[in-house]
Amino acid sequence: MNHKISRRKAVSTAAAVGAAVGVGVVAGAAGFFIGSSAPREQKTVTLTNQATLTQTQTVTASKLPGEIKIGVLLPLSGDIGPIGSKMLNGAKLAAKLLNNWGGIAGSTVSIAAEDTVGEPTKALDAVKKLVEVDGVQVIAGPATSVEFLTIADYLKSRNVPAISMSATAAAISEIGGDYIFRVVPSDAEQTRALADLITSKGVNRLATFVVSNDYGIGIETGLKKHLGNKIVLSIRYDPTKGDYREELNRVKQANVDAVLWAMWVDSGIVVFKQAYDLGLTNILSFGGEGMSDKAFFADAKAAEYLLLTKMTGTKPAPPAESLSSKKFVEAYRKEFGEDPGLFADTTYDSAMVSALAVALAGEYKGAKIASMIKTAAYHYIGPSGQKMMNASGDAEQASYEIWRIVKDGEYGFKKIGSWDSVTGINLTS
Repeated sequence: MNHKISRRKAVSTAAAVGAAVGVGVVAGAAGFFIGSSAPREQKTVTLTNQATLTQTQTVTASKLPGEIKIGVLLPLSGDIGPIGSKMLNGAKLAAKLLNNWGGIAGSTVSIAAEDTVGEPTKALDAVKKLVEVDGVQVIAGPATSVEFLTIADYLKSRNVPAISMSATAAAISEIGGDYIFRVVPSDAEQTRALADLITSKGVNRLATFVVSNDYGIGIETGLKKHLGNKIVLSIRYDPTKGDYREELNRVKQANVDAVLWAMWVDSGIVVFKQAYDLGLTNILSFGGEGMSDKAFFADAKAAEYLLLTKMTGTKPAPPAESLSSKKFVEAYRKEFGEDPGLFADTTYDSAMVSALAVALAGEYKGAKIASMIKTAAYHYIGPSGQKMMNASGDAEQASYEIWRIVKDGEYGFKKIGSWDSVTGINLTS
């Protein structure tokens, strides 16, 4: 892909910040400040990465409408609605901050959100509404891999780019790079982290119990690649079935040391309640990022099951706590009165990279915006870390927090280590 952007030499910290503020755009720790110091038709937008202050990019933003819509596709109801509804807050915060900083070259940023219910057919209906009715030209989302794989061809046919905040299936890499992007790494990396974690706990006989879709099957397949014959039982479950005692009895009879769970929230709660009733508590539990949400604590029996089986897992995270992540949490708490939930930070980053790509494109046109997404991501460091993308449109940096469920008055998550693609696993407790 060709990106035609004029580049200036590095400048001093003070001069760079001063010059950037003067023309109204600063790529700051919490995101990109986009101002309005000149009439839109004559506006020159300068983007400076304040984190490194090594270069600036100049483009002309003369074709932008007064309102820039960023579409958001999330499950706001249904099985994973409890997670998606909180993720939306990340996008809302991004839009609010962008507008507080002056918008995109003076244009107002708005969020056009549609509920996918976490279902592929609903996701297709939702994206068609955003594009054909609302005129959206760039999308943050969708949240799940099966939804992304379902709507990919439609997005390409309409020349509208989408940047998922949480779809991690390895299969997406095969279709990404032009209109399909992610601010999270592929599960091909997360399964490496999970395999190292499971091995570090001395597990020799593992069962996988995963939702029967691209996400769950991708996790199962990746783990089999790394753990081989340590996986003695694989179960793919239907989240609409409602009763999983037959599957759980198979796990019990397999005499495993541990289970790797990849669940949706509502069906997962049912599974864990039934596992508790069946006495399947003398094993260890592991999970990916989908398991690290407080929504699973809505049922006391399910929460207690996860605690008894020492549920431990991985989730995408910055390589270390950063100024970006601190500022994001502060702003989120101030706006919503609570801590950000799972993937709120990556939803924020997806919306911010979308907005920056619009600024770089200088016009609100999907194909042009798509051509600028990798450039925008290259120069963006947000609360979930550096968002540089590879040829497949995936986030290149693979860093994961290792967490465990604990109870100190109430159920919660404790960070017990980290994993990244360079140094591997590091357990602190």
